[in-house]
Amino acid sequence: MNKNLRWGILGTGMIARKFAGEVEEAMPGSIHTTGSRNLSSAESFASEFGGKGVEGYDAVLKDPDVDAIYNALPNGMHHQWSIKAMESGKHVLCEKPIACNAREAEEMFEVAERKGRTLIEAFMYRTHPAIEDLIGRVRGGDLGEVRLIRSNFSFARDIDSADARYHPSQAGGSLMDVGCYCTNLCRALIGTEPNEVSAFAHIHGSGVDDYAAGLLRFDNETLATFTCGMTIKSDWSTHIAGTEGQVHIESPWFSNGTFRIVRPQGVVSVQIQAEEASYALEAKAFTNAVYGDAVPWISKQDTLGNMRILDELRISAGVPFPE
Repeated sequence: MNKNLRWGILGTGMIARKFAGEVEEAMPGSIHTTGSRNLSSAESFASEFGGKGVEGYDAVLKDPDVDAIYNALPNGMHHQWSIKAMESGKHVLCEKPIACNAREAEEMFEVAERKGRTLIEAFMYRTHPAIEDLIGRVRGGDLGEVRLIRSNFSFARDIDSADARYHPSQAGGSLMDVGCYCTNLCRALIGTEPNEVSAFAHIHGSGVDDYAAGLLRFDNETLATFTCGMTIKSDWSTHIAGTEGQVHIESPWFSNGTFRIVRPQGVVSVQIQAEEASYALEAKAFTNAVYGDAVPWISKQDTLGNMRILDELRISAGVPFPE
């Protein structure tokens, strides 16, 4: 049986281009249909990555030859178009964060279960074997009891008023755009949900948080801090400290397969290279989940837990968001 999926892509932005480019490199011919509000944009995308370009998102969902949808639309459109896709019989890989809030995410999974479709949130970094190994080592006690985590993810880009990340109605802002990675990793490392969270944020003139800092407390034993931003330059590192050792990883979000473990008896450098690029790994993991060959790398419970934490953090920081 051919277990490649025929993909339909919603949107032609930066993330859609990264996904399509790497999927095509790993599995030629798998991009079947791409939809955009602008037909010329869709056709240009298709000429570069394969398949055909169509005007509008409904046209992608109505294509009987499309098996799965990659929803690369702005946050505020994830809920609506993922539900429409699943009701059209398509499986959905939806970009992070999966929705504007936890309530929307719950509704999306209710539809997935009712329609018998696979719905997974696209945290592509979690499919890298080095990240899987890191999480396994930490949970397995390689560092003893974890006490402190510091995680960072920020970037500086030119502000564009057309960018949905700067619109409160689209659930924009740094907590949702990149802070969600930090909360996802911290929760994955500990394996439980935090019992207390708080955050401070700087509110940009557009109304969203353009940089923020947060704190997660796990069972009154482990403290995780993180920083995130869209208008500042900072490192992308994560540091994990336990009673018997510590780990430093430069960029878990775009891993090169290496991290360093420091224990009293010495330093161990871990190198675990991936066979494919990050988005190709993600597409293959999604395909395996659809066909039942593997469990989703991001579970429903994981996604809902992260969305609930993001809701709490935005409330704590006074960040407006659609409810």
